[in-house]
Amino acid sequence: MSISERLLPQFLIIEIVALVVILIIIFGHALWLRWRTRHDDPRLASARAALAAILNEPDPTRCTALRRDIERLSTSQQVELVAALASSLDGGQRVTLTTLALDLGLIARAERHCQSRFWWRRLHACRLLTLVGGGETVVPSLFNDSHPDVRAQAATWAAEHPEPAIVAALLNRLAMPADGGRFAIEDSLLRLGRATIEPLAAYLTTHSGREAGAALEVAIGLADPRLLRPALTLCRDPEPHVRALAAMLIGALGGDETVQELLDLLGDPADDVRAAAAEALGRLGYWPAAASLALRLRDRAWQVRRAAGLALRDFGAPGLLFLRRALTDEDPFAADMARQLLDLSALVGEPM
Repeated sequence: MSISERLLPQFLIIEIVALVVILIIIFGHALWLRWRTRHDDPRLASARAALAAILNEPDPTRCTALRRDIERLSTSQQVELVAALASSLDGGQRVTLTTLALDLGLIARAERHCQSRFWWRRLHACRLLTLVGGGETVVPSLFNDSHPDVRAQAATWAAEHPEPAIVAALLNRLAMPADGGRFAIEDSLLRLGRATIEPLAAYLTTHSGREAGAALEVAIGLADPRLLRPALTLCRDPEPHVRALAAMLIGALGGDETVQELLDLLGDPADDVRAAAAEALGRLGYWPAAASLALRLRDRAWQVRRAAGLALRDFGAPGLLFLRRALTDEDPFAADMARQLLDLSALVGEPM
């Protein structure tokens, strides 16, 4: 008998024992979950009812009695209970929930966990503080956290905190890569709305290049007149991408000075900038620029020709006149773009 044949029964016994152990663990865990569910469900139901009553109960004495049902839950269950309702509340009910979370010690616990050495614990803590409030003394430090998910969550938290220091901290983090929470920062700055305008204008005045690019994307979403002056300055930035974004911003703001700047940018050496200027003139509906845009139908860059053609089409009759003239242009690019846009206008039933 070979060695493998002698060892085979032992291997089979080991596999059988391992299988039995796995089955015991699986069934044991299932039984434990069933017991836990039967044990916890009544308490959770009572706590949910108590929380709903507290949110709608003006009597502080009765609220104290109702809170005992919530205090019987474990801390993790309290967190789940509070977090499940927080996103759907506002106004006085939100304040009541925040006060309850503070009294239960959930906010203090989350603030401690924001300083944990485990990134997932910091993330969960910051999410809870985003939902129920608190964290003013610890969450801003997470803007510079080592993990991108934590930085993004901290930026989301900031959307409910319009304090100048918070807005300034967000702006200073705008130059980070897209995977480092920048999109969350931009979203929070947009949601902060009016609180963002003045700090953003100051930021654009003192920054340029890549640092100004992401801030301009936020500025385009806000389109406040106070942003016009720094935007005009950034139309002369060395970076083509920044000049293109600045052109889009001033196009959203309008004004005589804006129109002249956009006409100048039609001659910019960068394709993206010329296209952005043409698009902005179209959005402004500034039909006196039709002749200048018609010249851009001969541009060497397809995106510029298309932007110029779309702008002419948006002007209505004056622009369509230039597009029809371009059909016989000696430049084949101009004639082709005019034909495409006029055919498209006919297809969608626009007046020719």
